[in-house]
Amino acid sequence: MRYLGQSAVATGRRRSNIGRRTLRSKSLRRDYRRRIGLTVSFVQRLSGVRIGTAKLAAFVAAAAGCSADVPGRAPAREASRGEAADGGPVAARPGTAAYQRTIAFVAGDGGPAMYAAWDFETLPGPDSVRRTVRGWLGREGDWAQFIEERWTAGPSRAPWRIVPRGPVRLVVGAEDALREVYYEEGLRGVSVRLGDPVAEWTDPDGNAYQLSLASAVLAGQRTPGLAIDVSEGAESADGLAGEWALLAGPGGFALLIVGAEGRYRAWAVADGEEAAWPEVELRWAERRSFERAYRDLPVVWRFRSNGLSGEFRSESAHVGTPEGALLPVIAVYEVDGTVAKDGDSIPVKGLLRHSQR
Repeated sequence: MRYLGQSAVATGRRRSNIGRRTLRSKSLRRDYRRRIGLTVSFVQRLSGVRIGTAKLAAFVAAAAGCSADVPGRAPAREASRGEAADGGPVAARPGTAAYQRTIAFVAGDGGPAMYAAWDFETLPGPDSVRRTVRGWLGREGDWAQFIEERWTAGPSRAPWRIVPRGPVRLVVGAEDALREVYYEEGLRGVSVRLGDPVAEWTDPDGNAYQLSLASAVLAGQRTPGLAIDVSEGAESADGLAGEWALLAGPGGFALLIVGAEGRYRAWAVADGEEAAWPEVELRWAERRSFERAYRDLPVVWRFRSNGLSGEFRSESAHVGTPEGALLPVIAVYEVDGTVAKDGDSIPVKGLLRHSQR
């Protein structure tokens, strides 16, 4: 594994097995397979300039800023400055003092491989609300963090709701449901547009995960794929530490693994059917030292459960160290490996978000 500025790179592969639960709608199942193109193989990659963390201007170019209206939906509109989008199902849980919303995109088959993610973190207090927004874009083994901004706002009755900030814009639909998030500054821009939901999951702590069809627009080019919308809440910012991985493979296969401190769970969609594993044993099989934060970071993950096992490795990553006493770490990885299902090995690639506080 090598570090490029604040970026890390490694290689590898993985394995796993799977149970089933039928999706509620057969028509959604057919539409999901048709629109995802039966694979999310991540074989193709963007060509052109490789970038480093400080070279976003050479990487991102003009992208469309507004989502097209979809028949049967309320028209989309851009949220104005200070206006919030919905905060997800995690809203207003008793004892919650920290909220985090992450929208992440992984490209599907038929387009260039790319990854994009936005973090919205909120720490409400008695007289103010501290907010942070972060954004990353990855391709060709390189990552750029195109924004990280912190600010303090006045008190809010709904601090869990995410708000636009500067070049980070939101497009909302009916009941302020998030339809698109995009970054646009001058001639630079990247957009992720959320489409029809594929599956929705909730863990025992009330954190919510929605898997959707999606598309990303970069340099005027639209790339289809999947998006995961993660809404989390905790008693403190330290409670937001942990990791999750969205892995995708042929046949519309998608696996989400979520957890921290040895407590993991997983959900999957395979050939239009859902599966869930409430307990997954996951361990960091290999680690590398990240000296800047005096911490070790995982680069190989192995997991197993009843009918589920696998391994995946870091291919590339962006590792950041936000402010703090013992430097915390927030990292986004491109990972790949293998998942075993019914005796078959499924190659998968995807995005993993990791944090230590």
